[in-house]
Amino acid sequence: MKLKISLAIATLVSVLAVVDAHAACSLAAPNFVARGQFFSYTVDIWDFSPLDPTPAFTIVFYGAKNGVTDILPPGEPYPGVFGYGSHELTGFQNVPSGVFAGSYIRWALVYDRFGNPPCVTNAVNVTLQ
Repeated sequence: MKLKISLAIATLVSVLAVVDAHAACSLAAPNFVARGQFFSYTVDIWDFSPLDPTPAFTIVFYGAKNGVTDILPPGEPYPGVFGYGSHELTGFQNVPSGVFAGSYIRWALVYDRFGNPPCVTNAVNVTLQ
């Protein structure tokens, strides 16, 4: 079952990556987070065409927990506006009670200042104990 979900997500990410007209991006996260520990995602945004002199990207997360989609469209926006470069997205915690324990897969759409999704990140797996 998890393989089916992972393949469906990989297909979605691949299809959405075709939209990649301007920016290139990637997502990184820790593989394992113990109870009570804070963690962050790192999003890298770069451009392999002529750079937009006024980049203003927004980041919206999507994903699943234990193979079940838990972030549906329109997604979960991360607050802020970002330019090119590496951005540490903080404020995430695996609470001490363990209520959020599970296996998560996350990816993000990075929207340009016009609301177009110029980039879809890779998917990352994060296990909360």
